[in-house]
Amino acid sequence: MQGNETPNEERQEIIEELSALLFVIQEIGHRLALETHGEAYDLVRELNEHVHQAWAKMEQIQKT
Repeated sequence: MQGNETPNEERQEIIEELSALLFVIQEIGHRLALETHGEAYDLVRELNEHVHQAWAKMEQIQKT
């Protein structure tokens, strides 16, 4: 924890940081999908599906 943050405030800060990181990963994945052709595209699509699943998990975590 930093400073006088409560455990709940620290948890919220971590969730926000992880959400921001997932957003960046998702944006890069979309850019890669636009630039990828052939066999690699399936791997990029799979990566983007995993990132989408991570977003869904983050939403569940935020609600708890």
